[in-house]
Amino acid sequence: MTISRRVLLGVLAVSSACFHGADAYWRMSCSIIQTGRLDPNISPGEVSAHVHKVSGASNFGLSNTYENLIASQCTSCEVQDDKSIYWTPQLYYQHTNGNLEEVPNGGTVVYYLGRGENRSNIEPFPPGFRMMSGDPYLRSNDTTYFTYSAGGNSGGRLVSDRVSFACLDSSGTIPQQNYMFRTDCNNGLRAQIQFPSCWNGQDYQLDQSHVAYMSGIDNGVCPPSHPRQLAHLFFEVIYGVNDINKESGGQFVFANGDPTGFGFHGDFMNGWDTEVLTDALDQCVNNDSSNGQISKCPPLAKSQTPYYATNCPERKPIVNEQVKGMLECLPGCNVVTPGPERAIQLVCPDTPSVNTVDYGGPYTMFNPSTGQKLDGSTFAFAGCAADGGSSRTLSGHSTAADDMTIEYCTSVCKSQGYPFAGLEYSRECYCGSSLGDAATVDCSTTSQMICAGNATEWCGAPNLLAIWNDTSYSQSVTTLVVDTTTINNGSATYMGCFSDPGGNNRALSNDSMFDTTAMTNEKCVSYCEGKGYSLAGTEYSQECYCGNVNTGTLIADSSQCDMKCKGDSRGFCGGSLKLSVWSLTQVSPSQSQSTTATSWQNTLYVPTRNLVAISGSGYTYLGCYTEGVNGRALGKGASAIITSYSTIHSTSTVEKCASYCVGKGYAYMGVEYGQECYCNNDGPFNGATKVAESDCSMTCKGDITEWCGGISRISIYKASNA
Repeated sequence: MTISRRVLLGVLAVSSACFHGADAYWRMSCSIIQTGRLDPNISPGEVSAHVHKVSGASNFGLSNTYENLIASQCTSCEVQDDKSIYWTPQLYYQHTNGNLEEVPNGGTVVYYLGRGENRSNIEPFPPGFRMMSGDPYLRSNDTTYFTYSAGGNSGGRLVSDRVSFACLDSSGTIPQQNYMFRTDCNNGLRAQIQFPSCWNGQDYQLDQSHVAYMSGIDNGVCPPSHPRQLAHLFFEVIYGVNDINKESGGQFVFANGDPTGFGFHGDFMNGWDTEVLTDALDQCVNNDSSNGQISKCPPLAKSQTPYYATNCPERKPIVNEQVKGMLECLPGCNVVTPGPERAIQLVCPDTPSVNTVDYGGPYTMFNPSTGQKLDGSTFAFAGCAADGGSSRTLSGHSTAADDMTIEYCTSVCKSQGYPFAGLEYSRECYCGSSLGDAATVDCSTTSQMICAGNATEWCGAPNLLAIWNDTSYSQSVTTLVVDTTTINNGSATYMGCFSDPGGNNRALSNDSMFDTTAMTNEKCVSYCEGKGYSLAGTEYSQECYCGNVNTGTLIADSSQCDMKCKGDSRGFCGGSLKLSVWSLTQVSPSQSQSTTATSWQNTLYVPTRNLVAISGSGYTYLGCYTEGVNGRALGKGASAIITSYSTIHSTSTVEKCASYCVGKGYAYMGVEYGQECYCNNDGPFNGATKVAESDCSMTCKGDITEWCGGISRISIYKASNA
């Protein structure tokens, strides 16, 4: 299990041990929006005393108003109508040499619970409402302060019980404590904080006197001084304590210098859309049948998105100081103090500089209707279409970029001669001549990912393409005439469409290369000319073969070479086991060149015979598999295109993929399309099935003596220790 997955699973876990009584609540997952010394509740407008991990509204800063929170472009929580902010201290690991290492943390899970004997009268948080729970200076159990006691079944409880820790360990359930009693937890250490749920109606007070805990903290009655009932807030934060290289004498310590956990704390500032929160409290917070699911609460479900982490990623630091990675000391001059006495806050002689927060907004998403044209473009929105499985919906040309936009993708597809452009996974672009059997649907209410290069545009989703159609498209296909059509300044003449036996008995049996996005006849001819061959041939729209002897049979019907070139839909690059062959006007290669060009066929690694194990990697070969029916065969892991699509002399090999996957700690790895590398820990799934070895017939771009899968076929290997 990888670090990120372990932490995420812990974050999504339900802490049922903390819940007593009714199960009425909703649970909301949040990723990180900011990390740094910021605390607008305790130190508004200033650099705060210690580092916090913050989730929620993108406008979070040194100080916030309700107005600039709700004007945020997005929130890192899954309900987009909640622009509140939630924060807790960062956890570090102190090594024996004194250095401190950031402990992995994927975010916060926030619970809104219908609790208290007055839960039928829960009020929504007013605009700008804020509060804190916990005491960052505690270092031992505080047995002095109790909650309100009304006698009978509503007796007081130690206020220090607001904090609890759960060690998530596969060895079994371990009773929770209000301090870090155990930090060897293979599924993470979960820190938990309960908030006050009773309010006196006053504005925010720095000493938190405007709020009070219920008599049982997570249930019970409110004191007469604070009669107004609020929703009960509860945070869970998972720290990957077993993802750290621990050593004898080392210890975990929070950013406020607390190695005990008694000083754990949390903060909240309300940024809810008031109408949405009111409706959710009325319909859902006391609905015992919802089981915490946002999808079962209509006011929340309408703005729920599973892509909150992608659509609202962590912002650049506001405070200019290092708080991540390995540190020499705790930021803010915090000293590790084990107690049992209360800690004392030291004041640093220097304060780091800060960056200005742009409280711009409100932001408007571009939500085109079907048929609406892109400004200044001939492309019109056509809706969404399903993608994935064994073949791409748009299979003509593809590219990916971290600055992807609708304009970027449509311009690429237009330049390649394709009428359809589709955006997917935030940063991927696909082009094609038609949608095939795929049907477009209205996706105006479908969750999508923002474009990586423009946060106000949608760029599809996993296995979902946002489709744009060039309304001005008029294809002019180049007609190839035998012995007449020439390309590359007349250096290559078209010979016709020839049959190709495939496998190891190619009609052109010397060098070859593949380009799944930019293959053209011109590119293939240039490649073979550079190798010194007299013949070049394109096949399957993306494959190029070279040779001096053509053993294929001329096909009278040239229309059988009917596959459009991946790099130019106006040309044809062979067909299924059909070669578009070109004669090159140059001298024949030397004997040594021929020997070099053909000798690889005698040493090709047929995986079932020669490449059983990859030297030094621990991987052994499982076989050739189809891609999954509902996703990639090796999904839920990591992937890498280990060569540039546009580079002829590329470097991808089976060994390089193995090294990449070993470095990420994955149990399975696979190669595909001659250049793509995938890894995961689950092995082939999503309906992937084993097929004949001949299906994995693409040689690796970095070494033609190895097979690297095929078209929608992946050569899969398994680690010997998995």
